[in-house]
Amino acid sequence: MAGGDGRRQTTQSSSNTGGETKAVVVKDDSVVALDESSSQSEVDMLRGRWELASVLNFLNVFGPVVAKDLKFTPEELEMGLIEPNSSIAQLHIILLKGIPPLSKQLNGSDAWVTVLCKKIALWWPWVAEGELPLTAAKGEEISRYKELDPTCRLLILKALCEIRADQDDVISYINDALKHGTEISCFRKDKIGVDGNGTSYWYDGNAIFGYRLYREVNKIKSKTKLKGKACLTPPATCLQWETIASNLEEFNKIVDELQSSKVAAEVAVGKTIANDAVPVVEKFHKASLKFPYVNLEAAS
Repeated sequence: MAGGDGRRQTTQSSSNTGGETKAVVVKDDSVVALDESSSQSEVDMLRGRWELASVLNFLNVFGPVVAKDLKFTPEELEMGLIEPNSSIAQLHIILLKGIPPLSKQLNGSDAWVTVLCKKIALWWPWVAEGELPLTAAKGEEISRYKELDPTCRLLILKALCEIRADQDDVISYINDALKHGTEISCFRKDKIGVDGNGTSYWYDGNAIFGYRLYREVNKIKSKTKLKGKACLTPPATCLQWETIASNLEEFNKIVDELQSSKVAAEVAVGKTIANDAVPVVEKFHKASLKFPYVNLEAAS
């Protein structure tokens, strides 16, 4: 989450080894701690982007169509965006295979990055904003992808999901579901509540990916005091996205904070989360303790 909330910071422990190897071990531990801290900072940065929530929602809703054989947790997805691995590669390959024409280069090698660049380049103006962060460059794009900032890799994946959602099989899946009585809210996520400050709360997930709670804070940008007609102009606002809960403990903590508030709207949001989300998250938590999750690499 952008800015960090302090609850997800990695706890560093000291090494108690003795003898002549102590200095070496301490040195190694410090490197590991630095890597963990850096990784956590990147996780927080990703969780502060609404695009991550959008990708997870896409996989949650359309997984049966676009990636039914893939099983992984949001945390595994985050790690794949931070440090590209076979898991994130397999996800991209499966999504790319669903976007015609099918390329023969999608054989499990790093050539999928080249295919990605070519497909993304055609669609980018319609599915994303700003400049395309990666383009085909006679094979150099493969190494460049690994050098990208995790946020850039997230934006590329988000765009790929948008393209995949526009394919005939996904559109047919939506139409068939609606004909059989599925609510539109299954495909268009609604907020679960708004507090007294205009902050929106969103809840999403399933029994495969787990569940997350998000908060969209409506912040007013400070500006110089104006005179005359200019003062009638509404103040500029910006939206700040936060991932505030990703496990049972964090869900309960948010509920306690909201329900102890003196603001009625916040108490109402807390009750909604407690009644609608917490029982589901608790059930998932108990099931995950009995049946540890099989990650994507093990399942592929």
